[in-house]
Amino acid sequence: MHISHFTDQRFVIAVALTTLPFLSCGQNKKDTHTQLYEQYLSEAHARGQFNGNALVVERGEVVYQGSFGIKSIDPVAPLDLNSVFRLGSVSKQFTAMAIMMLQEQGKLEYDQDIRDFLPELPYEGITIRHLLNHVSGLPDYNRLMDENWKTDLTFTDPKKSITGNEDCVRMLAELHPPVHFKPGQKWEYSNTGYMLLATMVARISGVSFATYLHDHVFEPAGMSHTVVYHYVPGPDANMPDRAFGFSMGWNGVDMLPSDAHYLNAAHGDGGVFSTVGDLMKWDRILYTDKLVTRKTLEEAFTPAVLANGDTTDYGFGWFIERTPAGKKVVHHSGGWLGFITNIRREIDEDNCIIVLTNKSTRYYGIPDDLDRIIHDEPYALPRFYIRDPIGKTLATEGVGSAIAQYKKLKAERPQDYLFEEQELNVFGYQLLWADRVEDAVAILRLNMEEYPRSANVYDSYGDVLLANGDTAAALTNFKKALAMDPAFAGLQEKIKGLEESVVPARK
Repeated sequence: MHISHFTDQRFVIAVALTTLPFLSCGQNKKDTHTQLYEQYLSEAHARGQFNGNALVVERGEVVYQGSFGIKSIDPVAPLDLNSVFRLGSVSKQFTAMAIMMLQEQGKLEYDQDIRDFLPELPYEGITIRHLLNHVSGLPDYNRLMDENWKTDLTFTDPKKSITGNEDCVRMLAELHPPVHFKPGQKWEYSNTGYMLLATMVARISGVSFATYLHDHVFEPAGMSHTVVYHYVPGPDANMPDRAFGFSMGWNGVDMLPSDAHYLNAAHGDGGVFSTVGDLMKWDRILYTDKLVTRKTLEEAFTPAVLANGDTTDYGFGWFIERTPAGKKVVHHSGGWLGFITNIRREIDEDNCIIVLTNKSTRYYGIPDDLDRIIHDEPYALPRFYIRDPIGKTLATEGVGSAIAQYKKLKAERPQDYLFEEQELNVFGYQLLWADRVEDAVAILRLNMEEYPRSANVYDSYGDVLLANGDTAAALTNFKKALAMDPAFAGLQEKIKGLEESVVPARK
């Protein structure tokens, strides 16, 4: 069933529902579920929690697919089922598939040292399997690039401003940041590992990573709308159905582009663009041996084992879990520049949930809620974001009125709104980035009052105090945060740097 909905987010009227409409007992289960998916996603969209496409497979049959919202903000244009979304880390399963294919072709072994293909890297004892399983201990290349790449270059010349895999490999080789642990000792999610795997695919095959996936994975699977995208800022005639990432401004009204980044040409950990329909084809072909053998797939869906014998929850490009009934589930999510994506495959039951969104969201439970519908379990509609109404009030009536509204809604309608530390924390930083520093101070002071046991609120409050020129008060709050959480990342260095920068006044 295909249902498409276009609602300009500037004119959404949210309708609060206490219960979903009762469905006739005479309806069959499939039709009932189809209506429930539609009702749930429509209301999630109305509440500002979902802008994107979704598709559900039950027992091998597509029972629902729908589009909600917009694919771009300039111009405003609606999503449809042909809209192509950036997959983020959902791309990792395709990188893993390319490696599995090369292994079956005898061009590599899982336990082979990565320096056989990346000889410039200085890291010893790391194998391809370590990269696949996220147990390599390699440092984060994103952070390394942020600290060392010329990120201030404009996007007027993509060749200069957008960097790719070989640039990242060169940076790792030249700067040699230390590993976090010996390979195989721990599990730590690693974008670096999958970026390196994609680089190896290109070097081993002799063609680009994009070409390899197109020829060996996407085309055989019939995934005609799926590509490893060589990023072009703004509209691209070669991808007319591309969805663009965006987010809502601090005032709860403005829609802001969030699609550009200098690392958009780095692939393997991300970089694949696709549709819900193509990902359904991907789900179907993974029940066959058309790409790799069943034995190879089974290894991909088997949790890795650490050196000490502990089992992880990750295989080759997939998280792995068991339901309470013992059924195997493989899944992965992704998030990058406004996009939040998810594919969940219940492979013992032939169910699949695909959710692709292009609007930054704080609610990540939609795939879980859709899964509850599949299994006839209770579920709840997502609540409204509290920062949306108070953002609108702050913009028109000031921060005092916004705080009063927050307290009133919390007292009178706590079940309807999402009252969480992170909501106020993000709101405070949005105000800071918008140069509304005094408003940011007031909102993060409220957050500190609301969640006094959180070290993070004191750290955040310290940040805005520092931006407001109150170094002494900022230091006091940073020290409170450190006392509450001595392991708080980067806080000791922040305090030390501030203390060294303060010159005592002469007596």
